[in-house]
Amino acid sequence: MKMKFWVTGTVALALGAVGCQPPAPEPEDVAEVTAKRSGDLVRNLGSSMRTLSNLSALKMLTDVASSVGGAGNVSGGLQGMSITRLAEESPLPVPGVPDEVTSQAQAALVEKYLRERIFIEANVEETQGSSTTFRITGEDLCTDGSKPAAPECVAEVDKYELRIRATNKGDEKLELELLFGPNRAEPLSLSFTDVRVGLTVDLGGVKDTVTHLSPATKLPRVMVGRVELALTSRGPQDLEFQTSILDALSVEWDTVSGTYAFSSAKATPLTELKVWQMNGANWARVALNLGTTEIRAPYSGTKPEFAGKPYVGSLSGLSFAMEAQEGSEALTIAHLGLGEAQSYVAVGDHKLVTVDLNALSGRHFDLNVSKGTDGRAVLSVRPEFDLSVFTDMEPVYEDEAGGQPTSNLRTNFNVRLSGGDAPSVRPVPANESTGFPGGLQVVSGELSVTVNDSRVSVPATRCLVKESTTSESTSGVGFEARDCQ
Repeated sequence: MKMKFWVTGTVALALGAVGCQPPAPEPEDVAEVTAKRSGDLVRNLGSSMRTLSNLSALKMLTDVASSVGGAGNVSGGLQGMSITRLAEESPLPVPGVPDEVTSQAQAALVEKYLRERIFIEANVEETQGSSTTFRITGEDLCTDGSKPAAPECVAEVDKYELRIRATNKGDEKLELELLFGPNRAEPLSLSFTDVRVGLTVDLGGVKDTVTHLSPATKLPRVMVGRVELALTSRGPQDLEFQTSILDALSVEWDTVSGTYAFSSAKATPLTELKVWQMNGANWARVALNLGTTEIRAPYSGTKPEFAGKPYVGSLSGLSFAMEAQEGSEALTIAHLGLGEAQSYVAVGDHKLVTVDLNALSGRHFDLNVSKGTDGRAVLSVRPEFDLSVFTDMEPVYEDEAGGQPTSNLRTNFNVRLSGGDAPSVRPVPANESTGFPGGLQVVSGELSVTVNDSRVSVPATRCLVKESTTSESTSGVGFEARDCQ
């Protein structure tokens, strides 16, 4: 009797668990959820991007970068690190922001596809448990229904045997998994809640998918890790876009010369873009939090001591968090840094290049950008800016003729802005009437540039300018301190 009691109880629990399982979603429910939420996201994203592009502080940041990058001859010796070039490549302010009419049209098209061509009864292939699987063909994807689908497009889509499995997760949550090929590999998944849409990419699933669909395609030997892109929208002026490395990335591929590899640590979130309203004003936040990232490549030289030892480029990290308020031209970029340790390029155990940022002051700093009383931009840092770069290329130097290097292959370079609560600088344009070439004025604190044993110090009120190419260098660093006039 006791045995029968436990059997009966176990069966009852099992049936109860099954009974609590959410039902498989109906096609019209999947269409409504995905269409409405996707359409709202498209509309709200366009609205938020328009708000972001109009923030004065972000516009000023671009202007400041241009003025610093073009401040006379100061930038001339740093062309490879041109601030102007970086500003031009920056996504801020956002180019090509769609107007409201375009956003509405894009949203309508997305909704039309999902409601009328994808999640329809005719595409249901099977229903099992809490899931409904839709078989998607080229005829569904290659036209919006207003004209016949192009045969080439149909053939291209159909070869992937695309399916979408929609799973009811309960509490108004819906998950979509994209299935490819006869084995139904799952490289991508989409999750929908009432305010959030997330796309997850599994590198292992991508590899399996491509391997099944195109066996001749050469892929990396190792593909591991998961990445997520997520949009959270609570209204036209409350939107957040995040990317995350959910599981550490690792990619390795073999060549005739050796193995190459790339890896990046887990980071949740990795990037963040948020636009919202607070106290009647529009705000924006942009942030980055990259973890330790490494690249490995085989040594290609002939030095026997490095044979079989790879080149390694290790970035300890990269981070910043920037907030901007509508109507304000002041901007603070917080927690700027290169991770919690030294970044470097090495071969074997020998470090060819090392980079340290604020090594003795927390490895991070805050940068404030504002306008002075004369309208010129002022850049201040807390607690300081202290960048040190060391290079030692002698161990890997090779000359076919067996000669010696013509220049010093060991270099210590340092730039430091320090002193006081928030040392600051500002760009000063060239003055043709006085012959001043343009430079970087120290407003408070002290700016120094050091190359090996040579050093230039610039006290408050004076400017750092590049030495004239028509005269011999007297400082040994290529820059000099002089009055700003």
